[in-house]
Amino acid sequence: MGPSGTAQVVELGVPAEKPAETDASLDWYCIRCLRGVARDRDRIFREGKSEFVFRNPEGHKFHILLFADCPGGRTAGIPTTLHTWFPGYAWCYCLCRGCGLQLGWWYEGEGRFAGLIRSRIVNAAQWRN
Repeated sequence: MGPSGTAQVVELGVPAEKPAETDASLDWYCIRCLRGVARDRDRIFREGKSEFVFRNPEGHKFHILLFADCPGGRTAGIPTTLHTWFPGYAWCYCLCRGCGLQLGWWYEGEGRFAGLIRSRIVNAAQWRN
């Protein structure tokens, strides 16, 4: 579901047991296919925070983490400023390059960053231990 409340069917399924793509520099993985999607060193801060909780117009709550880049994510949709959570930034979907799960959103404005849904990504330390 996008910030604007646009419905999107997403099946989380059961997390994979092995990563779909192994890249030692990627610390965050898609919860569905365990493809590497982002690096912890790419976490960024806005307004002094790197994690936010937002509700879209339909009332769905999203806990997101901000990343300067998301190599394992691809854009989907046409960027829009409608109901954006970051004034001055247009958003479009960020989907996993491996399985197509919506990981979050790309934001474009003065620069570009990704807001990834915390429940749809897993940190390497969580599944490697």
